[in-house]
Amino acid sequence: MEALRANDTITLRIPADPAFTDLPRVCLAVLLRVHRIDPGDLGDLATRLKETSANLIAGGGELTIDYRATEATVEVVLSGPGGTMTLEAPRS
Repeated sequence: MEALRANDTITLRIPADPAFTDLPRVCLAVLLRVHRIDPGDLGDLATRLKETSANLIAGGGELTIDYRATEATVEVVLSGPGGTMTLEAPRS
């Protein structure tokens, strides 16, 4: 497998629509699978991602989510009408 590069980022943009609420977690699951990361090693990152996504788009607008996996961490940066939040979990 090719070494991870620090600048590899996946960006997801979704509207403030209840039909899209599970998409951020699905994208995280795909990232973990591609990089062969056990979801159990990241604690409650998926739960925090779902809660933060809902909070940031509560007022409407678009949510932008940047996913990045490095050798040491999985980082998710969420930007929307409610502000910007960074979620991070160390890789075991």
